[in-house]
Amino acid sequence: MERGASAVRVLVVDDERNILDIIRFNLEVEGYQVFTTQEGREALRLVHEVKPDIILCDILMPEMDGLEVCRRIKADGRTNQIPVVMLSAKTQAQDKVASIEAGADDFITKPFDFSDLVARIAVNLIRAKQKRDVSPLTGLPGSISIEAEIKRRIAKNLRFATLYIDIDNFKHYNEIYGFPRGDEVIRELASITDEVTRKHGNYDDFVGHGGGDDFVIITTPDKARLLAEEVISSFERRIPTFYNEEDLGRGYSILVDRLGREIYIPIMTLSIGVASNHRRKITTHWEVGEIAKETLGYAKSIPGSTYFIDRRTK
Repeated sequence: MERGASAVRVLVVDDERNILDIIRFNLEVEGYQVFTTQEGREALRLVHEVKPDIILCDILMPEMDGLEVCRRIKADGRTNQIPVVMLSAKTQAQDKVASIEAGADDFITKPFDFSDLVARIAVNLIRAKQKRDVSPLTGLPGSISIEAEIKRRIAKNLRFATLYIDIDNFKHYNEIYGFPRGDEVIRELASITDEVTRKHGNYDDFVGHGGGDDFVIITTPDKARLLAEEVISSFERRIPTFYNEEDLGRGYSILVDRLGREIYIPIMTLSIGVASNHRRKITTHWEVGEIAKETLGYAKSIPGSTYFIDRRTK
């Protein structure tokens, strides 16, 4: 991470001076620009003065506690987009609940491992950036964030797998059932990808909406198959609710073209293409896109909902 004016600014709020000094030292070693205070009211002033990229705030402090600091930050339109990570020496569930209710973005119990703290900071910074690039239809990060996340994993030399998800026959569904109904299908798939990834994926897995009926999940190679299978399974369970009984009964919809001809349109299915650097070296996000396009094409060539994972070494 870069040092100096361009470094990520972290505001640390804790009434114990030794804790502040330890956190400052470790974060500065990582290249962060660190600001500290022992008082909640001073923290609110510093938020506007230094404009931190992220805030680490202890819960138990005299006068104004961390929960109140968090509530005020999240209630202010000028600061509510700054991620707040609550720090607590307690392990009671109510501390986590109270932090969530106050609007906190994350919660860490002291004492913590500094590698974990740095990882949490990185994840919350990414999520904050994604919130600024979201699909108005699904609320998921858009194409800018998708590209940035792929670039980040390549730059850090991380092993990753990118699932490109596409609905088969969606365009014709829109023509038959109308665009408002099509939007409901898109929102449903967004819900499926998010739920499946949260349940079966990793803590820092990424879910994005590239536009239209295109979705992306970025995970680790060991999770790719499971996520693909679970997304398809959930989609096939839920998609019948978007059709009338007549179409479901015969297994297709009928589209009448401009010449009055009837075209039989199959029930929507899902195709997933997976690009991964598990077996081959990938150096640019363009390569990921090309591999995903190819694997998605293979998946679409197979009838029904299916996925295809690239396993080549070159």
